[in-house]
Amino acid sequence: MKLRNFIATVVLAVAGAASGPASAVDTFILPTPENNALATYGFFTDPQGALREAILMDGIPIALKYDDFWSYSGHILTSIQTVNPSLIPTATFGTYDFSTGTGTILVNLSSVAGGATNVGGLQDPVNLGGAGNNVTGWVCEWGNDPQTCTTWQTVGTSPTGYSSPAAAEGTTSTVGELLAVLQSLDPNFTIPLLYADYNQTGSGDSLFMSAQVRIINPDTGEVVGFWQLDSLTNNIWDQNAPTYNFGDITFGGACTVAWDPLTGVGCAGPTTSGLEYSGSHNIGSGKADFMAFAPTMDLTLFDSDFLWVATVNLGCNPNGVADGLGESDQGCNTDGFEEFGIIGGVGPTQVPEPGSLLLLAIGLTAAGFTMRRRGRK
Repeated sequence: MKLRNFIATVVLAVAGAASGPASAVDTFILPTPENNALATYGFFTDPQGALREAILMDGIPIALKYDDFWSYSGHILTSIQTVNPSLIPTATFGTYDFSTGTGTILVNLSSVAGGATNVGGLQDPVNLGGAGNNVTGWVCEWGNDPQTCTTWQTVGTSPTGYSSPAAAEGTTSTVGELLAVLQSLDPNFTIPLLYADYNQTGSGDSLFMSAQVRIINPDTGEVVGFWQLDSLTNNIWDQNAPTYNFGDITFGGACTVAWDPLTGVGCAGPTTSGLEYSGSHNIGSGKADFMAFAPTMDLTLFDSDFLWVATVNLGCNPNGVADGLGESDQGCNTDGFEEFGIIGGVGPTQVPEPGSLLLLAIGLTAAGFTMRRRGRK
């Protein structure tokens, strides 16, 4: 099989304390077919019924491909290590049950703790602490000038939010600053690993979310790199096509009751071994419910002074924000206060050429390796 050096899916992630990026808390490796013979590339039907590229273990997805990002379930990985530990040995891969949140992780993109700051000269997190009750959706942007955040309250009310100059938020966030923070953990890190910790309790414990990361030339405003996390595989951010971040989910051997993604009741798919794995993603566990990275987001390809800007859109189906539905079982936010951040990094490795992958029918399409326009130093 033909190989080339590329940014890929062998991941070493380090969770660092907010007091300084060098104070590592946990080290773990996300399993992939390149580092675990029991993992395979394939396809799986996502919670919205779409067939999606996946990384499979024991017949179930541990990661799904959403546009430019691979998204892992921290709780499914933990369940596999608990129920069937030989699949992902902790001695080799570490554990995924570590604590997250303000004051614990490397970089916060959003926080509910007033006055929270970030390391390495990066912009302070978006402040969601003052949003109030009945927030059904929000769209917030981190790293740019200004920092902005808009929240939707109950149905029939106007959106509220803020636009804060970067100077009041610990300045902007540059590619060079973020890369320095990542490489203080490991000099091989070139790609950020993002995480989400959801707090969405009740019968409708799932959320709709989409996100985009852009790299922007601050002198011209030109977007020189962009990556999207949504439910359409077209390399374009579509806020009308959010991903469904399911709450409770169970995979089992029998699967006699079909899974209802709104309630979490039933079986989402059979396992090869007949063992049962489950996860509760949206209960405010203070854990990494989901971890995601874009394989082509190599920060070394961009000018260090360019801005690294993340926009997260969280709320109701179908628009990712409050759209008049106003009910938790429609994927709306119930004001449990979610936190997003950067929990570590991804290093380079060797992976098969996309053409070889297609011939082997292991489900990694050439589109997943499409490079964005990039600013050269």
